[in-house]
Amino acid sequence: MRDGVIFASICGKWRISQDVVEVTRTNKTVASAQVLRLGDIVICRVAKITSRQVMVDILCVGETVLKEAFPGTIRLEDVRNHDIDKLVMEEVFSPGMLVKAAVLSFGDTRSYFLLTAKPGLGVVRQPTQQDSQTTDMETD
Repeated sequence: MRDGVIFASICGKWRISQDVVEVTRTNKTVASAQVLRLGDIVICRVAKITSRQVMVDILCVGETVLKEAFPGTIRLEDVRNHDIDKLVMEEVFSPGMLVKAAVLSFGDTRSYFLLTAKPGLGVVRQPTQQDSQTTDMETD
């Protein structure tokens, strides 16, 4: 709970019972062997930033929450369509940031290449100082 607002690590219906908040997934689809396809829209969390690329953990594909995160990479040239030569990755992305992206290609053996250079894609949520103070909770 932060500023009177309840945050959860999963999406779903919530209820309060004896001062305990319980969140139950409404979408029971949890991908364990999900295969990403070109053009899939994903939600990912920024893990590492370099001057040429951002490494992310892919958390969701469409409406499906992944059981395990997939590795992804957003390259400098795939962030936006204009002023690429002026782009500074550290000014656009920060660790922990949530990003909406599209699967551009299957990349290399280590990660999927992702694209944010389309309307509707990009930063979904900036991490806040309070994020480091919240406790992640997992449910089965």
